[in-house]
Amino acid sequence: MKESFDKKQHNRFIKYFNIKENPSEIEISFYKKAEKYIKYIKWLPGLKMIWIWNSISMNCATKDSDIDLYIVSDNKTMWYNRIIITFIFQILWVRKTLKNHAWRFCLSFFSTIKWMDFSNFKIENDIYLYFWIIYFKPILNNDNTYELFLEKNSSWADFSKYEQILENNKKYIKYKWKKRKICIYIEFLNTISKRLFLPKTLKHYNNIWKPFWVIINDNILKFHNWDIRKKIKNLHIKI
Repeated sequence: MKESFDKKQHNRFIKYFNIKENPSEIEISFYKKAEKYIKYIKWLPGLKMIWIWNSISMNCATKDSDIDLYIVSDNKTMWYNRIIITFIFQILWVRKTLKNHAWRFCLSFFSTIKWMDFSNFKIENDIYLYFWIIYFKPILNNDNTYELFLEKNSSWADFSKYEQILENNKKYIKYKWKKRKICIYIEFLNTISKRLFLPKTLKHYNNIWKPFWVIINDNILKFHNWDIRKKIKNLHIKI
């Protein structure tokens, strides 16, 4: 059976996170900053989708919020794009650090199009992940990847009650184009990037005792400091 959450559960979710129906001036400012800096990376080969998620996309941001991005590449460029995006945001001085996170970009979630089905890491009755998806705001959407993402996740979740929200999300798309050919040199650089950085990434993963919310493999890099889904499910929003 597909997961689905009714209006009452949605209202409780909205109340708990203080979600507003429309973005305030602070969220609008965050979106403008995201559009400005995504412009510097939109040209990257194999880039399929970039969206904002968490507090900004839910219209409950504060002046201390960071800008969480989920970045999707094709199946042969994720590692290359991760390194280039991290480098560009670093030299532009807009990447989040331990000491400076407000108004900066959090680059903790990358995947290929193969891993856009979030049933790969959902938990039972995952209300937070469900509405996480509902409120995602795509800024860059190449080759209709946002629509493909919704299609893949519709295999385990029924989003039919929230079609209007999903349709409104498309208004945030600022950059899109049709498929571009990936040169063989980029595929080679992607392979080299993976060989150089995967061992270091896995070593860090082992050092922090392999928490369930961190996922590292050929098709996804998910590095969140904490995962509140169990907390939301068990303590705050009764299913």
